[in-house]
Amino acid sequence: MSGIAPETLAGIIRIHFAEAFEGAQGEWTWFVNHGPGAGILGALDALTAEQASREPPGGGPTAAAHTEHLRWWLANVNGVTRGEAWNPDWSQSWSVRAVNEEEWRELRGALKREYALVREALSESLLEQADSNTLTGLLAMTPHAAHHLGSLRQLRRAIGA
Repeated sequence: MSGIAPETLAGIIRIHFAEAFEGAQGEWTWFVNHGPGAGILGALDALTAEQASREPPGGGPTAAAHTEHLRWWLANVNGVTRGEAWNPDWSQSWSVRAVNEEEWRELRGALKREYALVREALSESLLEQADSNTLTGLLAMTPHAAHHLGSLRQLRRAIGA
Protein backbone atom coordinates (compact mmCIF):
# COMPACT_ATOMS: atom_id res chain seq x y z
CA MET A 1 0.00 0.00 0.00
CA SER A 2 2.62 2.51 -0.95
CA GLY A 3 1.51 6.10 -0.84
CA ILE A 4 -1.44 5.74 1.53
CA ALA A 5 -1.23 4.93 5.21
CA PRO A 6 -3.31 1.98 6.47
CA GLU A 7 -5.11 4.20 9.00
CA THR A 8 -6.09 6.59 6.19
CA LEU A 9 -7.33 3.77 3.98
CA ALA A 10 -9.26 2.21 6.88
CA GLY A 11 -10.92 5.58 7.54
CA ILE A 12 -11.90 5.99 3.89
CA ILE A 13 -13.39 2.50 3.77
CA ARG A 14 -15.33 3.14 7.02
CA ILE A 15 -16.72 6.46 5.70
CA HIS A 16 -17.96 4.99 2.42
CA PHE A 17 -19.27 1.83 4.05
CA ALA A 18 -21.18 3.84 6.68
CA GLU A 19 -22.66 6.09 4.01
CA ALA A 20 -24.04 3.07 2.15
CA PHE A 21 -25.67 1.65 5.28
CA GLU A 22 -26.49 4.73 7.37
CA GLY A 23 -26.79 7.50 4.79
CA ALA A 24 -25.02 10.86 4.81
CA GLN A 25 -22.40 11.24 7.53
CA GLY A 26 -22.23 15.04 7.38
CA GLU A 27 -23.31 18.08 5.39
CA TRP A 28 -22.39 16.50 2.08
CA THR A 29 -22.20 12.98 0.75
CA TRP A 30 -20.00 10.88 -1.48
CA PHE A 31 -22.77 8.99 -3.25
CA VAL A 32 -26.13 8.93 -1.40
CA ASN A 33 -28.89 11.50 -1.18
CA HIS A 34 -29.59 13.41 2.00
CA GLY A 35 -32.75 12.73 3.91
CA PRO A 36 -34.42 9.94 5.81
CA GLY A 37 -33.90 6.46 4.46
CA ALA A 38 -30.91 7.47 2.35
CA GLY A 39 -28.89 4.44 3.47
CA ILE A 40 -29.75 0.76 3.42
CA LEU A 41 -30.79 0.59 7.09
CA GLY A 42 -33.18 3.53 6.84
CA ALA A 43 -34.64 2.28 3.58
CA LEU A 44 -35.38 -1.09 5.19
CA ASP A 45 -36.77 0.42 8.40
CA ALA A 46 -39.34 2.29 6.29
CA LEU A 47 -40.84 -1.00 5.05
CA THR A 48 -43.44 -3.15 6.73
CA ALA A 49 -43.06 -6.93 6.70
CA GLU A 50 -45.77 -7.13 4.05
CA GLN A 51 -43.94 -4.65 1.83
CA ALA A 52 -40.60 -6.39 2.44
CA SER A 53 -42.18 -9.67 1.31
CA ARG A 54 -43.78 -8.27 -1.84
CA GLU A 55 -42.20 -9.32 -5.15
CA PRO A 56 -41.75 -6.58 -7.71
CA PRO A 57 -43.87 -6.75 -10.87
CA GLY A 58 -42.29 -9.30 -13.19
CA GLY A 59 -40.63 -11.12 -10.28
CA GLY A 60 -37.29 -10.79 -8.61
CA PRO A 61 -35.92 -10.67 -5.09
CA THR A 62 -37.99 -9.09 -2.35
CA ALA A 63 -36.62 -6.54 0.10
CA ALA A 64 -36.56 -9.34 2.68
CA ALA A 65 -34.38 -11.37 0.28
CA HIS A 66 -31.99 -8.44 -0.19
CA THR A 67 -31.85 -8.01 3.59
CA GLU A 68 -30.96 -11.64 4.23
CA HIS A 69 -28.41 -11.52 1.40
CA LEU A 70 -26.73 -8.49 3.01
CA ARG A 71 -26.86 -10.06 6.47
CA TRP A 72 -25.36 -13.32 5.19
CA TRP A 73 -22.63 -11.48 3.31
CA LEU A 74 -21.65 -9.35 6.33
CA ALA A 75 -21.70 -12.42 8.59
CA ASN A 76 -19.19 -14.01 6.20
CA VAL A 77 -17.05 -10.86 6.22
CA ASN A 78 -17.11 -10.94 10.02
CA GLY A 79 -16.09 -14.58 9.96
CA VAL A 80 -13.11 -13.80 7.76
CA THR A 81 -12.00 -11.02 10.12
CA ARG A 82 -12.02 -13.66 12.90
CA GLY A 83 -9.91 -16.03 10.78
CA GLU A 84 -12.73 -18.26 9.54
CA ALA A 85 -12.94 -19.50 5.95
CA TRP A 86 -15.08 -17.59 3.44
CA ASN A 87 -18.34 -19.38 2.56
CA PRO A 88 -18.58 -19.11 -1.23
CA ASP A 89 -22.12 -20.54 -1.51
CA TRP A 90 -23.93 -17.28 -2.30
CA SER A 91 -27.16 -19.20 -3.04
CA GLN A 92 -27.59 -19.57 0.75
CA SER A 93 -27.80 -15.79 1.02
CA TRP A 94 -31.08 -15.62 -0.92
CA SER A 95 -32.95 -18.16 1.24
CA VAL A 96 -35.48 -15.68 2.71
CA ARG A 97 -38.28 -14.35 0.51
CA ALA A 98 -41.11 -13.49 2.88
CA VAL A 99 -41.27 -12.48 6.54
CA ASN A 100 -43.86 -11.71 9.19
CA GLU A 101 -43.50 -8.63 11.41
CA GLU A 102 -41.45 -10.42 14.08
CA GLU A 103 -39.15 -12.07 11.50
CA TRP A 104 -38.73 -8.71 9.72
CA ARG A 105 -37.76 -6.97 12.97
CA GLU A 106 -35.31 -9.79 13.81
CA LEU A 107 -33.80 -9.83 10.31
CA ARG A 108 -33.22 -6.07 10.30
CA GLY A 109 -31.72 -6.32 13.81
CA ALA A 110 -29.38 -9.11 12.69
CA LEU A 111 -28.29 -7.03 9.68
CA LYS A 112 -27.61 -4.02 11.92
CA ARG A 113 -25.52 -6.16 14.29
CA GLU A 114 -23.44 -7.66 11.45
CA TYR A 115 -22.96 -4.20 9.95
CA ALA A 116 -21.79 -2.77 13.29
CA LEU A 117 -19.30 -5.63 13.72
CA VAL A 118 -17.84 -5.12 10.25
CA ARG A 119 -17.55 -1.39 10.82
CA GLU A 120 -15.78 -2.01 14.12
CA ALA A 121 -13.41 -4.51 12.49
CA LEU A 122 -12.37 -2.04 9.77
CA SER A 123 -9.13 -0.93 11.34
CA GLU A 124 -5.63 -0.15 10.28
CA SER A 125 -4.42 -3.39 11.92
CA LEU A 126 -6.86 -5.40 9.78
CA LEU A 127 -5.55 -3.69 6.65
CA GLU A 128 -1.92 -4.18 7.64
CA GLN A 129 -2.55 -7.93 8.01
CA ALA A 130 -4.74 -8.29 4.91
CA ASP A 131 -3.54 -10.26 1.93
CA SER A 132 -4.46 -8.99 -1.54
CA ASN A 133 -7.70 -11.05 -1.70
CA THR A 134 -8.87 -9.77 1.67
CA LEU A 135 -7.98 -6.18 0.80
CA THR A 136 -9.79 -6.49 -2.54
CA GLY A 137 -12.83 -7.84 -0.70
CA LEU A 138 -12.76 -4.98 1.80
CA LEU A 139 -12.57 -2.44 -1.01
CA ALA A 140 -15.48 -4.17 -2.78
CA MET A 141 -17.80 -3.88 0.23
CA THR A 142 -19.02 -0.36 -0.53
CA PRO A 143 -19.85 -0.91 -4.21
CA HIS A 144 -21.62 -4.13 -3.25
CA ALA A 145 -23.67 -2.31 -0.61
CA ALA A 146 -24.34 0.60 -3.01
CA HIS A 147 -25.65 -1.86 -5.61
CA HIS A 148 -28.15 -3.22 -3.10
CA LEU A 149 -29.12 0.28 -1.97
CA GLY A 150 -29.95 1.13 -5.59
CA SER A 151 -31.84 -2.14 -5.99
CA LEU A 152 -33.84 -1.43 -2.83
CA ARG A 153 -34.72 2.07 -4.04
CA GLN A 154 -35.99 0.65 -7.34
CA LEU A 155 -37.82 -2.13 -5.54
CA ARG A 156 -39.58 0.32 -3.21
CA ARG A 157 -40.84 2.27 -6.22
CA ALA A 158 -41.92 -0.89 -8.02
CA ILE A 159 -44.00 -2.14 -5.07
CA GLY A 160 -45.40 1.30 -4.22
CA ALA A 161 -43.68 1.62 -0.85
